Order: sequence, then structure tokens, then C-alpha cells
Amino acid sequence: MVAGYSIAQVVAAGCLIALGFAHSALGEASLLRPLFAKEWELSEVPRWAAERIFRFAWHITSIAWLALAAIVLDANALVVVGVMSVVTGAIIFFSLPGHLAWPLFLLGGLAAFRAEGSLGEAVLEPATYLTVALLLGAAAVHVYWAAGGRWMLDRAAPKVEESNFSPGPVLTLMVAVALATFAALIVLASRETDLPFVRWLVMAGVGVFTIRAIGDTKLVGLTKTVHDTDFGKADDAYFTPLIVLIALGATGSLLI
Repeated sequence: MVAGYSIAQVVAAGCLIALGFAHSALGEASLLRPLFAKEWELSEVPRWAAERIFRFAWHITSIAWLALAAIVLDANALVVVGVMSVVTGAIIFFSLPGHLAWPLFLLGGLAAFRAEGSLGEAVLEPATYLTVALLLGAAAVHVYWAAGGRWMLDRAAPKVEESNFSPGPVLTLMVAVALATFAALIVLASRETDLPFVRWLVMAGVGVFTIRAIGDTKLVGLTKTVHDTDFGKADDAYFTPLIVLIALGATGSLLI
């Protein structure tokens, strides 16, 4: 026995920890940096995006091995999976926010914390308030646009060459009302209410935001392939991440 662990546990965990650190250190020095110093291009993925994908994919493998080592040493498996998933999701988000994996890691990590019991009302209530604030902020921006404001307006929607569609003040105000209404529904859903349709409406709203976050595989959302336009860059950096957070926060309001 070593500090309460069997020799087999210590050996297994030690091997996983050594592999994790060696994998990252040697891979960075011997593979990733030399590769990135060479001239190459991919036909479907921009060079800068490919480099970030290669790098985080390599290093999150090491994180998974370290998490396995913690489980071998009798750490709570759900907590370990939650921490590993949230950390991995954060790494991917800050490396490439337009990548589809980070919301899945984040959702998986939060679900693990919920299953373990550490994601209770003390966390869900503030998340609900933040979600409501985001929705009201988005509604206010739409009112600002409807009143003639120009900030971020040129990046608010994808430009489609064959279409001259441009949402006018009325449609923009309708979106603002819808966002504010959804915020009110989330507040109601987070409290005891005898109106069951409220929860159904929130679930429908979560579905709409989830579909928007996933996107159309071309111009919008996490599955889009056009990233180098003004809208594409803003969508990767701001719009889709906020939509994902709103969908998660709205879901959390149903769990309170």
C-alpha cells in the first residue's frame, strides 16, 4: 500500500500521468511545431484553423489520460468527467469557438455534475439570471437596430448574394419582443407555477436556439463552412456562443 492506494493503482495511475505529460511535451516539440513550420495547405480547412484543431486535439488526449489516472486513484468518476469535459470544452472554445465539439463537451460536463449532485439550485439560479440578462440584452440591441442604430448591424446576418432580403424595423422589433418574451418564460419556468404550458414553451425555445446553434451547414452556426465573412467571424466569436449559453441556461431553469 502507498498512501492508502494499492501498488497496482499507483503503477497504473503513474503510467497514465507520465503518458499524459510526455504526450503533450514530446508531441508539441517533435511533431506539432515542426509541422507548423512547414508549408502545407488543406483544401477544405484554412491553415490557421487546421493548426488549432491539431493542437487542441493532441493535448486534450493528454487531459483524458490524466482524468483516467484520477479515476484509478478512486476520485469520484462523475466529478472527474465533469472537470475533464468542461476544461476540454473551454480549451476548444478559446482555440476555435466555431468548432462543434465545445458545446458537447460543456453539456456533457454539466450533465455529469448534475448527475453527481453538485449542480444544484445554487448554480442553476444564477445561470438562469444570466440567461435572462443575455436575452434582455439581445432584445435591447434589436430595439436599437430597429430605431436606426448601426453598431454591429453589418455583421448581424449573413450576406447572400442572390438575395436582397433585409429585415426592416417591424421584423426586428418582433425579434426583440420574442427574445424578451422568452426571458419572461424562463423566469416563470424557474419558479413554481400552475401553468404547465410555460415549461413546454421554454422547451420549444430551447429547441429553436439549439437548431440555430447547430446551423445550416453553410452560413450559420457551428456546422457552417463559410467562416471568413464579417458575419461568419462575428457568429463564431459572439452570436453562436451566446446562443449556446442561452440554450443551456434555459434548460437549467427547467431543472430548478
